[in-house]
Amino acid sequence: MSDPTYHCPVCGSDRVHSSHEQAFMVNTGEHYCHMFKTQDPETNAGCLECDWRGQRFQLKEQTE
Repeated sequence: MSDPTYHCPVCGSDRVHSSHEQAFMVNTGEHYCHMFKTQDPETNAGCLECDWRGQRFQLKEQTE
């Protein structure tokens, strides 16, 4: 069985991305925490084909 691929829920493209988000202290610039990692379901996601924006859990998972 192969690993799943993820596709845009709007256009079906597999040219999708997710974001890694970190937080830093404003006054000191010190790293505070990793807010979201690319594999987290709630991280921001998008499609390079149709500019859809949403969250990773909304991507459609397909197995080949």
